[in-house]
Amino acid sequence: MSGTAAAAPADQIPGDGLYLVNVDIQPGNYVSDGTGNADACFWRRLWHVQTDTDYNDPNYYVIASDFTRQHPLHIVIKATDVAFRTDNCGAWRPDPNPLSTGSS
Repeated sequence: MSGTAAAAPADQIPGDGLYLVNVDIQPGNYVSDGTGNADACFWRRLWHVQTDTDYNDPNYYVIASDFTRQHPLHIVIKATDVAFRTDNCGAWRPDPNPLSTGSS
């Protein structure tokens, strides 16, 4: 029998995109130092990934979000979240000090 084992979810988020929790990324505490430019970061924790046939308001599927220029950024992605979307936030890594986590 041969086959390729599925990769474990990553504990780092490389940058912009939509990531499925427990598939692409692990739940947990994350921190980002931002991108270094003046543009704001926009992140969202989602309870559903919107498709063309879903309700037409993308905000309907948001559990929590932030649009900020504050750095560093701290978030908690929960095991019950379906996905995490990040735009212009830079890379996310495990938060070495989860007690400082401000946004959840």
